[in-house]
Amino acid sequence: MKFNYWILIILVAIMTVAACKSTKKTSEKDADAKTPVRNMIFFDKPFEDLKTDYFDIDSLAVEGQTLAVFVSYGGGCGDAAFEMYYKPQMITVMPHRSSLFLKLIDNDPCRSIISEKLLFDLSVLNKEATTGGVILTISDNELRYQISDE
Repeated sequence: MKFNYWILIILVAIMTVAACKSTKKTSEKDADAKTPVRNMIFFDKPFEDLKTDYFDIDSLAVEGQTLAVFVSYGGGCGDAAFEMYYKPQMITVMPHRSSLFLKLIDNDPCRSIISEKLLFDLSVLNKEATTGGVILTISDNELRYQISDE
């Protein structure tokens, strides 16, 4: 009986060491993977027609011809997807303006806080960006996207 007890303790110790072997943090693993650049979706109706699950926009940045959106939301064990909708301005004023709407489709019952960097392709706005720039408005935040001739 004592022999079985010691074998059980040794097996538990081996399993514990094997499970704890990786010291790399999850956020470091995520940072190592290349973040895909997503396309924006043209939307010509009121954004109120779009429904979204709750999330926070932590910060925004323009990186070249890409919009980087840093978000946090509840999840961690299921499917969650983001979609970016854009609506160009209807009247001609300078600088150009474009409204953006970020939508979360969250089919995830878990409640861990997930932080994620989302990248969206801004090339659909390049014409306006080269002729004076575009003011992008998303969730009461504004930032400028401009392509200079330099």
